[in-house]
Amino acid sequence: MTLHGKTEWAESLIPNLDQAATADVISRLCDFAFVISRDGEITQTMSSPFLTPRLDLAPWHGQQFKDTLTKESVPKFEARLAEFKGGHQDMRPVELNHRATDQQAEFPVRYTYHSAAADGSILLLGSDLRPVAEMQQQLVEAQIALESDYDARRDHEIKLRVLMESSDVATVFIALETGLISSCNSAAEVLLGRSRNELIDAAFASEFEDEGLTGLIDRMVTAASDSSMTAILAKSALGGQSYRLNPTLFRGATSQMLLCKIEPEDSTLEPVDLLATHLVSFFHKGVDPIVFVNMSGQIMSANEAFVSLANVTHPQTLSGRSMTEFFSRGSVDLNVILESARRTGKMRLYSTKILNEHGDERPVDISTTQVRTEREPICVLLLRNARRVEAISTPSSQMSEAEINSVVELIGSQSLKDIVARSTDVVEKMCIETAIGMTSNNRVAAAEMLGLSRQSLYVKLRKYDLV
Repeated sequence: MTLHGKTEWAESLIPNLDQAATADVISRLCDFAFVISRDGEITQTMSSPFLTPRLDLAPWHGQQFKDTLTKESVPKFEARLAEFKGGHQDMRPVELNHRATDQQAEFPVRYTYHSAAADGSILLLGSDLRPVAEMQQQLVEAQIALESDYDARRDHEIKLRVLMESSDVATVFIALETGLISSCNSAAEVLLGRSRNELIDAAFASEFEDEGLTGLIDRMVTAASDSSMTAILAKSALGGQSYRLNPTLFRGATSQMLLCKIEPEDSTLEPVDLLATHLVSFFHKGVDPIVFVNMSGQIMSANEAFVSLANVTHPQTLSGRSMTEFFSRGSVDLNVILESARRTGKMRLYSTKILNEHGDERPVDISTTQVRTEREPICVLLLRNARRVEAISTPSSQMSEAEINSVVELIGSQSLKDIVARSTDVVEKMCIETAIGMTSNNRVAAAEMLGLSRQSLYVKLRKYDLV
């Protein structure tokens, strides 16, 4: 340190280093070192022996330094080089990105500019920023993961809130350790007669008579743990009405919780619940295939018997598919069934054939009932295995003995052409009678089944005196 406050090397402290020693010192003080000419050509390259992974800089010798940089880094390099040549003082380091090669991906380096020799050569000393970039990338990925987790959590909270508010059943969440209500829906506010602000953080047991602070919670835990117990009874402290408590025990993020559904004790609801239980059990375990379709013919649900009949792998693959895919006559069968359901609300018997996924046919008899729902009417198809090839046979559709004799008597008196024409009329009449019987006198459906227009069907009905 001099008297004027400047730091200078003492002449005796400066060693006389040869070029090899100087290069070694430089390579150990920085990660990269380049000597470039005044016009930017690389004349010498050095890299630190401690650099990981090592880079082969030999191919860069003789290239323009800017040619090793990415497009975005070239203007920064040229601007800083011009400042250095102009003698600009206190030059700050510049961060440049080297472009990717076949052996190396793109990587960033922080360079400082130094005068190297009297010929104007410039020494660039660089610090590898790849570890910093990797750390920054890890921080960015961690931030993205945190934001994704936050979005997922918020999404779950919104779904839970919507589910709770859309339920007509009073539902509360209770912290098992404290017995306090942590959350509830609007139905619980109405049933318990208190606002949500009053219920949150209030003791759940205090809403019921003579249970104490822990007695009711203990009973709920026992009921939730015992599969043979479905609900417990408790009387409301407000009005003394008796309620059924249906608890579910689960572990939250930090402690155990109870989800409790509260319903009035009403014996009149029990037969309805039993009927619904029996119908659901019949649907799933019944031997006859049952299919629910909308009025467009798309499958809404089907039981296991129909899954087996259609020979599909999973019941979920049936949802949304049209029943025309499984009828042998396709849209003809579907239109007859749906049209009859629209007109009369039901069809007692309809015979057709069902095609499975492999194209095999199975004759069935179908009973159809239209059911009114809050949104739209739907049709319930009950299928039974007919175990016969003919669709249906009624006395009116069979060729009578008189008709057969009338055809036989023509032999010898008329030509074969006339006899065939007379036989065709008999068969045509029988087919029309069968179609009219199958569609319950629905002439539009019968015409579609026979492949005729309505006008043609009416002409033939008058011809055979079937009007």
